[in-house]
Amino acid sequence: MNVRLLSLAAAATLLVGACGGDDGDAGTASSSPATSATATTEAAPVTSAAGATTSASSTTTAATGATAATGAATSTTAAAASDTAVELKEWSVTAPATLKAGTQNFSITNVGENPHEFVVMQGTYESLPKSDIGAVVETELPAGAVIDRTNRIDPGANAELSVDLAAGQFVLLCNISVGPNSHAGKGQYLDVSVG
Repeated sequence: MNVRLLSLAAAATLLVGACGGDDGDAGTASSSPATSATATTEAAPVTSAAGATTSASSTTTAATGATAATGAATSTTAAAASDTAVELKEWSVTAPATLKAGTQNFSITNVGENPHEFVVMQGTYESLPKSDIGAVVETELPAGAVIDRTNRIDPGANAELSVDLAAGQFVLLCNISVGPNSHAGKGQYLDVSVG
């Protein structure tokens, strides 16, 4: 009977937590452990049909267990991210040629003598539209082909870029071009396979 009361109390707590808050909080009760815990603390004791009362402390324990499970799932997801070091210099991009699908946290260092940028594009360098000097013509790319990019990175400086990559082919490059010079056209790109 105590297990049944605890189950009823936990269900009532979740209902109170899910229904609480104003319109500005809609959707946050289920995603925020703090909101759920607050609703549990403020909930009135639950009385079963048999007349037994479950205390707020037992419902709080049930809610805390749910919070711990949510935290564990978040930690597992965060652990799936891959950290990838990248070096940029004249005229190369140094990084692993094979990456895992999912979140990639790129740590980029410009070890060259000129400013460079770091761009992640879907496709291979050869498959992308290029100008006469070898710069990728970004205005001719399909929507979403440029995954993300950094600002220009000065010599000796670092930058961070996190992107989610699905399985497929991508190119990491510096797409700076000035006058007759294209960094990518001079070889500053790396085709990578993500799987």
